Amino acid sequence: MQSDNQSTDPLKSISLLRDYLLPNLLKEDEKEILYWAGKELARSNTFDSLEELTEQMTTIFLGELIQVKSTKNTMVYDWSGPLVSHRLTTKTAPSFSLEAGFLAEGYQQITGTYTEATYELDFKKSRVTILLQSDHHVSLNEN
Repeated sequence: MQSDNQSTDPLKSISLLRDYLLPNLLKEDEKEILYWAGKELARSNTFDSLEELTEQMTTIFLGELIQVKSTKNTMVYDWSGPLVSHRLTTKTAPSFSLEAGFLAEGYQQITGTYTEATYELDFKKSRVTILLQSDHHVSLNEN
């Protein structure tokens, strides 16, 4: 029989790794390294559609990704869920660079346009807003 305290253990475990161990190991390079790692993780997958990318984000990073705005060169997503809420309430400024890098690379794979991502923390609404920016003038020719 599982107690109520055990039901949050996975959130605590992931948060402990992401918000305390990794920052301690990576120091001032944390955000850049995690962003690159997110891109590398996405490269190990193949995405046929934005829906598939969204499903993978949900599965891998335990959250909900909702597109809230789209223009020719930008897409805005809200990232939320129990893990996001937990991390936002237990850490002053948790990094979501891993998720941002994964989303940017996945979007780049699907569209064939050079894409980078940034994010903003919204503590009041317990979510992260991820901004994807694409440059349709940059060639992604693979050699």
